[in-house]
Amino acid sequence: MKKLLFWFCCTLLLVSLFPSRAYAAAAAANSSTLPDWGIRIYSPEDTIAVLEEDEYYIYALEEGTIPYVMVRPYRYDSETEFLEDFTAYMRRVYSDLKITEDIRKVRIGGRTCWEIDYTYKISGYNVTDRRVAITVDELTYMFCSKEVESLGLTTDGLLEQVISDCVFIYGEDALPEDEEENASLANAYLYCLDDGMPKYWLDFTGGLSNNLILHCYFRSSDPEFYESKFILDLGTADISDSSITIRNVYDEYGFDHSNWFKGLTLRLEGDHILMLVRRDESTLAGGEEDNILTGIYDMAPLPAYTVYEYHQDNGMLKYWLEIEDEEILLHAMFRSGDPEYYEEVFSLDLNTASAIDDNTIRIRKVKNSRGIDVSEWFKSLTLMQDEGSITMYVRRDEKTLAGGTEDNILTGTYECRARVLLSANDTPMTGSELAALAQRYYFTRHGFFPPIADYEKNKDGTFTIHLYEIVKMDDFTHTATSAWYTVDKYGVGTNIITEEEVDLKK
Repeated sequence: MKKLLFWFCCTLLLVSLFPSRAYAAAAAANSSTLPDWGIRIYSPEDTIAVLEEDEYYIYALEEGTIPYVMVRPYRYDSETEFLEDFTAYMRRVYSDLKITEDIRKVRIGGRTCWEIDYTYKISGYNVTDRRVAITVDELTYMFCSKEVESLGLTTDGLLEQVISDCVFIYGEDALPEDEEENASLANAYLYCLDDGMPKYWLDFTGGLSNNLILHCYFRSSDPEFYESKFILDLGTADISDSSITIRNVYDEYGFDHSNWFKGLTLRLEGDHILMLVRRDESTLAGGEEDNILTGIYDMAPLPAYTVYEYHQDNGMLKYWLEIEDEEILLHAMFRSGDPEYYEEVFSLDLNTASAIDDNTIRIRKVKNSRGIDVSEWFKSLTLMQDEGSITMYVRRDEKTLAGGTEDNILTGTYECRARVLLSANDTPMTGSELAALAQRYYFTRHGFFPPIADYEKNKDGTFTIHLYEIVKMDDFTHTATSAWYTVDKYGVGTNIITEEEVDLKK
């Protein structure tokens, strides 16, 4: 029933977009990601990798000496044209240059490449010089190996290994044949800055949109951060092996910002997602912290869930819906002639619900939090799903009203807007894990990321966490506290300052 009426299976859709595969390169010991070059290069454990200006070297024995492999990109869109021009350049540099193998098509590590081989003398020794060219996304990558075979200075297949293991992160990429199973997709993927502050996260829940939502935390020369949402259009995306190349990007108000990006690709690697961004620098506005910048963002999986919230005109949260396997939980905030509100939770049975159309169901059975059937309260209770919201239509049997109006779900139409929340795994955590979680918890609620989080384990097994920063004023420093939390090993407890309940996982 629920599967027919609601599209809460977005994750299953996206699993079909991201077939299970992993790179053989993931087993390599070291990697360097060069966003401006659009490549990730893997180097074996016993080599020395060095980026020297616009050339990347992998030395087999000793830094700065033959034998080595070198990588460099060029602004060519044809391998053969590049190699012809490069050969003319080599003839000017080496008067004794000999072509031992002319330009030819070869297959290396499952990739189609073009290769030319030379020999020439350095300090009286013959140098074997191989040049391999691969064109991807309007760049030609030249891979080179230099050896002196008479001295036993050989790379032993290092050139082939580097070509096979590298990943072209923006263009079409021929992946190695070795494949392993990847983990299933999570509901969300989070990228944090080095200090642990959330910066970007991908929403895979489908709660806000049939497309993907990229949440970004920006700030405009102010300590306070704000959240911006961007819609990544799946309908126009290029989808192939373990990656989605996004073509159209809209903000939450529907404005098209596709021209901001020269490239925006999501690539599944293991259980993480790499978000690969090439930004059109001419479209930058404001400071760096107000923009999605060129870079590679390693996003870790994280649980997320969607709630549908209805707020009164004064902004107070009155009702919210949570979708469970066999039921929908309807949370209601009531009060009995008292300033304090209390929460009542009703269970809406999906198994007995009936379909009106593909997006609308009528609830037949309702229980209160004590398990008592209160279905007779309602002449009708209907839920209609739309993108980003569930509208609840209530016709109440007025004869069943008890108490004041604020103690009852009244006849009315309530549009409950989707809100996607990040959460942590529901497992016991260490003090350091809880402290990091507390920083994120505070940040998502107050727009400020406390830079320092200390914790102390108490005798009863709980943890007291202090979130703060050190502020310098007039040559004096003092501690500016953001929050004190005392929580159990699951992150549930109290804000000591406000005495409010907290759950760091939400």
